[in-house]
Amino acid sequence: MNAPNRFAKHQKDSNYCQFGCQTLLGLLDGLDNNIEGVIENKDIECVHKTRVGSRKLRAAMPLFQYCFPQKTYKKWLKQIKKVTCLLGQARDLDVQIEFIENYIKQKPLDKKYMNTLLADHKNCRKKVQTPVVEGLEKLKDTFVLQEIYGFCKETSSAQPIGLDPIAVLEKAHWHICFRLDDFLSHKKYVHLENENKKHHEMRINAKKLRYTMEFFAPLYENKLKKEIETTKTYQDILGEKHDCEVWMDFLPRFIGKIKTQNEINKKIDISNFERALLEFLDYVKEKRKRHYIQFVNLWDENLKNGFFDKLKEITEVESRSAEGKVEKLFLNPDIKIGVISDIHANLHALEKVFQDAEERGVNVFLNAGDSIGFGACPNEVVKLLCERNVLSVIGNFDLEVIGNNKKENKKERNLAFKFAKKELTKTCESYLLSLPKELKFEIAGKKMLVTHGSPESIEEHIYHDTPIDRLDVLASKGGADLIVVGHSHEQFLKETNRASFVNPGSAGRPGDGNPQTAYAILNFNPFKVELIRLDYDVEAAAESLRRKGLPESFAQMLLRGISLDAILLEDKTKKKMSVEDCREIVKAAKIVAQKYWPDTEHSSQVTTLALQFFDGLADVHKLGETERFWLECASILHDIGLSKSASGHHKKSAKLILNDIEMPFASQERRIIASIARYHRKGLPKQSHYNLASLDRATIYKVKVLASLLRVADGLDCTHQASVKSINLKVGTKKITVESLSKNKSMLEEQAFNKKKDLFEKVFGKKLVLIWKKQ
Repeated sequence: MNAPNRFAKHQKDSNYCQFGCQTLLGLLDGLDNNIEGVIENKDIECVHKTRVGSRKLRAAMPLFQYCFPQKTYKKWLKQIKKVTCLLGQARDLDVQIEFIENYIKQKPLDKKYMNTLLADHKNCRKKVQTPVVEGLEKLKDTFVLQEIYGFCKETSSAQPIGLDPIAVLEKAHWHICFRLDDFLSHKKYVHLENENKKHHEMRINAKKLRYTMEFFAPLYENKLKKEIETTKTYQDILGEKHDCEVWMDFLPRFIGKIKTQNEINKKIDISNFERALLEFLDYVKEKRKRHYIQFVNLWDENLKNGFFDKLKEITEVESRSAEGKVEKLFLNPDIKIGVISDIHANLHALEKVFQDAEERGVNVFLNAGDSIGFGACPNEVVKLLCERNVLSVIGNFDLEVIGNNKKENKKERNLAFKFAKKELTKTCESYLLSLPKELKFEIAGKKMLVTHGSPESIEEHIYHDTPIDRLDVLASKGGADLIVVGHSHEQFLKETNRASFVNPGSAGRPGDGNPQTAYAILNFNPFKVELIRLDYDVEAAAESLRRKGLPESFAQMLLRGISLDAILLEDKTKKKMSVEDCREIVKAAKIVAQKYWPDTEHSSQVTTLALQFFDGLADVHKLGETERFWLECASILHDIGLSKSASGHHKKSAKLILNDIEMPFASQERRIIASIARYHRKGLPKQSHYNLASLDRATIYKVKVLASLLRVADGLDCTHQASVKSINLKVGTKKITVESLSKNKSMLEEQAFNKKKDLFEKVFGKKLVLIWKKQ
């Protein structure tokens, strides 16, 4: 099945895409040749080769992702991933079966007992074969491999020019270095023997690094041979170590399962069976120990001889000037150019811009700087800019981070600086350092300049209301007809007597009250500038910030589309609230709650009970009016997640509190109230939970106290009947007694109360006892 030739529309770098399609064609041939062998199940090597082939295809496609139409690319990758997962299960069982059989050869006397384990694995393997065959048949039916093959074949044959290796080598260098950074990011865990999860992640990164080097190896004339072999050794050693750890986790559970079964059917000499399996476990543990020592020795040796630095040196190539690249790309006056700026590490917004721009026929992108800072994904953004061949200039915040030069003493700006500095890998830092401060070129008779601030200074802000006289001075300084700037986060097209000024707006940190991402499209035949705003998953972007432990003010900045300074000013004002102000906020919270869940009787009852708990325990928890206010708001809002679904509604309530900009809370206060509501049911607070990540210990303790009160209050109205009219608390040295005034004793409420008092007893260190008093 031949795919239509859509390459011309999406082409940005013909040399790189030509090389990529040729690479993929080779991988597809190897994969297709073994599929029938897997279906027939006559040779386990077919499973191995098909799995490796699918893995390599999955590793290669993202390297050349921007050469493909994005919707088609995602569909292809999704289908291949499914097959890889199915083949992974089959291959793991094949390896484990072979491992058992080899062990039996060494311990023939235990064959009788080891055969139980062997039979179990062979039975599992037999069951897995059916979904494997079904998955491969489905892959064939969808013609995914044929579509990829046809697309790559037609793309390769459509290239009239010969391959320019330098153009590909530049991208190869960055891709290999990105993969190496991923591998080295786990270096602190190498000498920690029990960090099994991190070692397994290193193995996966070693595999991706090896594959990437193999894909680009033909360009280096065998200079990467030793590096590929060494990386494969890492992959193999860590793979063997991981296989042992899988056994170490599985065997105790398997022994327990067989012992339980044997109590019923008495078919096995259980004492000898357990002895044999425990000896096998000891063998596995010793094997794992040897592999770990091998791993550490290889690592130490490579560090000593500078292996990793040499790898980067081998792949380095003298970069062509940005202007040289521009001249090649802009020969066609009908080209559409996408212009972005001030991404500020917002990956979700950037991906949306790329998707929309490609659908509009954009095939080249310019970036006016500040790619990192304040956002959650600095490395991912830099990698994406590199992978998609975006022509970028450097921004002031980019320079501050890579130059380790803080220019302000504002706490939040310093926090953003430190986070970006800590997160940014060496290769991403090097990529940003390679960027010029400006780009100059000519297209369709128009001289163009791209810079971050202004032609005079990277720090100068140009706004929509910057005086014309000043713009004329800057136009003269820039010597261009069209000047693209960023920095001010304002989207505009401003015409002067000397030049047109275009600011595409901020892709990642809009500051005009509109949270939509922003970019621009330049057309030259005829000349036209399109200023575009787009909805994107801003809540996911905010969630990414929270999961990285960044303050709620950063998330609110994105959700509301206003500057961080504006958010902080609002927060400062709300910290000085009077009692009357708090009552107004409570009223506003009730209005928002009704928007999501009109049935307010339960939340009113829970709020009343929660506040009675708070007041009755004032001498114990010693919290004040601010904390009482938090509890009241959390109680009012705790069930709004039911508007989404009953399942996990406590987490959904927390997300709504965090993300709804109508919530009348300051940023930190919003995070606290959301956290209290989140723990009104199910799991207890943990430091690892992202909603607590940016809170200090004292505040987390307050969250736990208040959530414990909300939990028991919610338990006392689990039937939503408001049967409890009031409570009276008696505090003793070892227990706290809750006297519940009600017409009738409710067993359901009592059960819920006893189930949900766990956090209360943990926080207060006292037993909580419920007794019923008739009204």
